[in-house]
Amino acid sequence: MPGPERTRLLCEAAEQVFLRDGYAEAGLDEVARLAGMSKRTLYQHFPSKAALFEACIARALAPVHGAPEPEAETEDLAAALVGILEAAAGHLLSARQTAIFRLVIAEGGRTPELAEAFHRAILAKGASTLQRRMEWEIRRGRLRLDDAEAGARLLFGMALGAAQVTLLLGLRAPPDGAEVARLARLAVAIFLHGAAARTPV
Repeated sequence: MPGPERTRLLCEAAEQVFLRDGYAEAGLDEVARLAGMSKRTLYQHFPSKAALFEACIARALAPVHGAPEPEAETEDLAAALVGILEAAAGHLLSARQTAIFRLVIAEGGRTPELAEAFHRAILAKGASTLQRRMEWEIRRGRLRLDDAEAGARLLFGMALGAAQVTLLLGLRAPPDGAEVARLARLAVAIFLHGAAARTPV
């Protein structure tokens, strides 16, 4: 079996075990069993439980970072930002992703290796699609921002932060496409009113 396929199967099995049993109680023997592999094979790919969890998080975040480069996207800045937010919401606000975030929040304080693995996985993914688009627009002179990373975080938080918090608290179901689109359009309109260059290049 090719290495990438083994990694995929191990991550899928690990995610099931982590979400079912919690990080601290998750057993690597059970992960190997669900993946149909030996524990020795698991350790050949991942030297520790933290490394396996980190790989699971990196895999879960991949859709948020894997979109085409900005140059391949629409010239309409507002439409591009709304589209990126909608795509991110479809992934980050899903029931599966919410369950992973809840696990990190619940166990991260008493299991430092879990929080550290989560943080490393996020850093390793690099800039998000939203941040890359903002960086491109800053270079083109269409956005007047000093910090694209902060701008991306602020825009995402303005559009979807409240929905994500209530999801994590179990107070609502994931928003549907119509609600996400409405929130994204409103946030982008407010954001661009303050951040758009007065004289676009």
